[in-house]
Amino acid sequence: MVKTEFQDGAPGDHVAERRPLDGGRPPSRRPLNRRSARIRVVAAMLTAVLLTAGPAVGQSAESLAPAESPTPAESPTPAESPTPAEALPPAEALPPADQGPPTAQRLEHPDTFDDETADGVDGDGLDSELDSLLDQDLGSLRRTSVAPALEVEVSSVSRQKSTIGRSPAAVFVITGEMIRRSGYQSIPEVLRLAPGLQVARIDGNKWSVSSRGESGRFSDKLLVQIDGRTVYNPLFAGVLWDVQDVLLEDVLRIEVIRGPGATVWGANAVNGVINILTKSSSQTHGSYAIAGAGTLEQRFVGGRLGGRTERGVDYRVWGKWFQRDEMDLVGGSPYDATNQARLGFRTDWESPADDKLTFQGQYYNGESDSLADKDLAGRIEFDQPVSGGNLLTRWTRTHSADHESSLQLYYDRFDRKAYGFGQQTNIFDLDFQSRFRYRCDHRIIWGAGYRAIFDKLTNNDPLPYIAADPERRTVQRFSAFIQDEMTLLEDAWYFTLGSKFSHNTYSNFELQPSARLLWLPNESAAAWCAVSRAVRTPSRLSADGRLIVNQPVPLGNFPLELRGVGDLGAENLVSYELGYRQQTNEFFAWDATAYFHDYDKLQVLRLNFPPAALPFLDISDAAAADGYGFEISATAQLTACWSMRGWYAFQRIEFDEPPPSVAGSAGKSGALPRNQVSLTHSFDLSRGRQLDIITRYVDNLPAESTPSYVAVDTRFAWNLGRNLTASVVGRNLFDRRHPEFGPNYFTGDVPTEVPRSVHAYVEWRR
Repeated sequence: MVKTEFQDGAPGDHVAERRPLDGGRPPSRRPLNRRSARIRVVAAMLTAVLLTAGPAVGQSAESLAPAESPTPAESPTPAESPTPAEALPPAEALPPADQGPPTAQRLEHPDTFDDETADGVDGDGLDSELDSLLDQDLGSLRRTSVAPALEVEVSSVSRQKSTIGRSPAAVFVITGEMIRRSGYQSIPEVLRLAPGLQVARIDGNKWSVSSRGESGRFSDKLLVQIDGRTVYNPLFAGVLWDVQDVLLEDVLRIEVIRGPGATVWGANAVNGVINILTKSSSQTHGSYAIAGAGTLEQRFVGGRLGGRTERGVDYRVWGKWFQRDEMDLVGGSPYDATNQARLGFRTDWESPADDKLTFQGQYYNGESDSLADKDLAGRIEFDQPVSGGNLLTRWTRTHSADHESSLQLYYDRFDRKAYGFGQQTNIFDLDFQSRFRYRCDHRIIWGAGYRAIFDKLTNNDPLPYIAADPERRTVQRFSAFIQDEMTLLEDAWYFTLGSKFSHNTYSNFELQPSARLLWLPNESAAAWCAVSRAVRTPSRLSADGRLIVNQPVPLGNFPLELRGVGDLGAENLVSYELGYRQQTNEFFAWDATAYFHDYDKLQVLRLNFPPAALPFLDISDAAAADGYGFEISATAQLTACWSMRGWYAFQRIEFDEPPPSVAGSAGKSGALPRNQVSLTHSFDLSRGRQLDIITRYVDNLPAESTPSYVAVDTRFAWNLGRNLTASVVGRNLFDRRHPEFGPNYFTGDVPTEVPRSVHAYVEWRR
């Protein structure tokens, strides 16, 4: 075995000598030419860089290295791996307090090789390796080590793989590790971790989730997807969060875009995009189970089994069930409990010809209790049976490193009933996209899609609070998009231009362009700006609905009929954004964004007084609004076992509702929290124990008569064995109860208050 060393010879004798450690004869000397001198200079520079970075990286490896190497099925992908400031390793992977870093993770002097490494190394081989280093982009190499926060993978901004540092948008990634350490058991709760989102719990099964704009149960300007499947309800073009669920252990990451994403995603991606991505089944081999109980989270269980068939098809099957208790209603009896069961599967197959095929689906069934105030019937309790399922398949062909195509088809069905009203909806969606590189400075992605929605809206109640005319309708949408990312100056300036073109049943043709500019001043920073247009198309109820609503105060004590209008146009937004993000050092990263939103043609209710007839409400598109704000977030690794993540968001929106509009029906500026603050502390204690503390402050909502509140959530976890972990979670610990949102005077929803709660659970992984 030979150990290679570079030594300087005597003065005037510039040679590189390889001396065997076993005392053998050194090889013959060769004259050092200019190329070899250049190699030596570069090698010396790389050595200096490694020696400088070595102690810091070694310290980081010592604090974060797992006690033992995970199995291939448990190993996280690069996209899943958290940045140092975002997350710490799971409890089951923590090393003992007195254990040093594994040898494989320590950086050593580049001139020090073991016998196995040095065996067979000759001068030509070493020259070749150093030449390959010279040919690489040192800026990219340095960026990977200096700015890991900018290298987190995202795909929602441009519908292709990229990184946060290369994304000219306000994007945040909730990693699987962050979800696990939060102790939250539902998707809306997990979304509280994202900067700038307004997440409020209305009652035990109703949520208000919005971004940079109007809030409420029926917020309709936020696009939500799960594995590429759009989950908005076409009845009102929003999301019913009580039926959006997955096994949280299988979530790879949640990408949250604040601001428009309509150029690539289309209508309803107005104020933001939430893309929930689950792991490939190749990453979920083995078994997983969870079981828990508590006060609000009364009982919940879940499990998953995954593996690979003899033909190389990866698979997993999973299921979960939960039962949540009622929340608190001051001065009354709550009725907002919920229970639901869900089963799902996923298969992934990759052929030797670079084809990938995914097939997945799920089915759910449950019941959501509700309480509503109705003018004619008073306060009523009613059950909402919910059920549905979906199937999705996706084929991807990789033609080359710069050329890829995919075709996706899914079917989604859901049934829902509420006080006599029944909704049965079937959705077929076909989507194709392709990306390729044109010359050296254009990355182009384009695609086309078709969606068909078939629904049946019925009401057999003697007093139909919700109805539609016609009862059955088919809504179609055709769309296409193209986007080009142009390299203006390599590793410095990038300009992205694109547009979405769509035609739908309600508002005909829509154009949604955007222009984005990205500047990389150095390897650890990125600045960007964007101008975008997005639209929100009319919903089924706004076009064909007939609703009996509570009277707007102070119109008197009688119900009003709300009539849909079939010729409404789309609501428009023109957005201006500016952002900057930086990894200051390996322990601290921050991100800041400012925006201004200009809305027009917003839908607003209008009161009509026809002669010799009862007054009624209809809808017009005469309202407008201006919104502005900024968001700041940061992550810090304070010590080897203590990390912190925090954010602050400020926002304002002012509505212009011309007469005879009903005030506040287009939106309420006082229904948004002007200030929000969140601070998360994560501690890795000895013997595999973990402590997480999440503190949130949400400003008051004057329009909803909701006071500000501070909530503190904690999670304490410890290992019970090699594969078993236990956790205790407390929520809203320092407040007996608090409301997070007000009543809806039009639908009659009765809000309840979030109580102090605690639950415990055990997880088994193998």
